[in-house]
Amino acid sequence: MNKNSYNKVILIGHLGADPEARYTKNGRPVASFSIATNESWKQPGGALSEHTEWHSVVAWDKLA
Repeated sequence: MNKNSYNKVILIGHLGADPEARYTKNGRPVASFSIATNESWKQPGGALSEHTEWHSVVAWDKLA
């Protein structure tokens, strides 16, 4: 795997709590937060079902 490769993900949801910003021992900025995304669908009988998925996000450097 190329060391300069990255994955890009776009999450659209609701922020779980205020982001927690801090610095590593080396002075590198990092922020952590959680995002909730929801999915809803109709069951075969017509009942509505919903599922919430929580995503833990860590942002580094300029993104933090």
